[in-house]
Amino acid sequence: MNEPEYRANLPQIAIAGTEITQVLYRGEPVVTFAMIDKVHQRVDGTAGRAYRDNRDRFVEGDDFIELTSDEIRRMSGKGVFPPRTARGTLVTRRGYLKIVKSLNDDTAWAIFDEMIDRYFAVERAVATGNLDFTDYRAAREHRLQFAQNLKMAHLIGLAGPEAAIAANQATTRATGFDTLEAMGVRHLVAPQNDALVVPSDIGLELGLNAIEVNNLLQLHGFQEGKRTKKGKNYWVPTEKGIEHGGTMVVVQRANEQTGSARQLKWPTSIISVLREFMGELIHG
Repeated sequence: MNEPEYRANLPQIAIAGTEITQVLYRGEPVVTFAMIDKVHQRVDGTAGRAYRDNRDRFVEGDDFIELTSDEIRRMSGKGVFPPRTARGTLVTRRGYLKIVKSLNDDTAWAIFDEMIDRYFAVERAVATGNLDFTDYRAAREHRLQFAQNLKMAHLIGLAGPEAAIAANQATTRATGFDTLEAMGVRHLVAPQNDALVVPSDIGLELGLNAIEVNNLLQLHGFQEGKRTKKGKNYWVPTEKGIEHGGTMVVVQRANEQTGSARQLKWPTSIISVLREFMGELIHG
């Protein structure tokens, strides 16, 4: 079967915080003027104007491709061009370099580095989701995707395990490779010298059920109840609870599309603390 002239609807690639969908034409990554404006955060028409102002420096076939009306129609159906586009131009890696020369500032060159290292360097197997991580380019793409997503997670206020899980989920969606799953890690916790347990585990030692343990923890000021926007109840540690090792654990759910869940866990040392409180209640 012959390879199609172009390919769209491929995994998105994050460049400097902006996601663009890679487009392949005859197996090679290409961009449109609109994509250049988007990733460089320029006013619509900036890249096209730079091309037209320097048209004599661009070589057709090497720097750009003019599409036929049938190709434009098919690519418009894939979202590469707006509907009823009369003229379609694709820019190659070399043509992109020439356009960026006219966007001569530090930001433009920083974005250019990412585009060359990631967008134009991604091999066909990476773009189609058939990743072979023994290949250095595929491995590099995954590494750069993860680093970019982790940076974005930090920018929106996530930290520690929660940021790592969010970055891993975004990277998995883009590349198809789940780093945490490959490592056999389904949850991340802050370093502890004591094993972490949930109320049901604590209850087994104290002869209580999980609800009674949670009520006891709340009664003595170790945790407080909160409610999500959807009305679901959950527990968070108070300052006193944190001093006693209460830890919010971020757990990646089995279905990565559902995101991560947060759960309050306690060091086993809390069992003796609660047992002492229970003794005080009994002996009053």
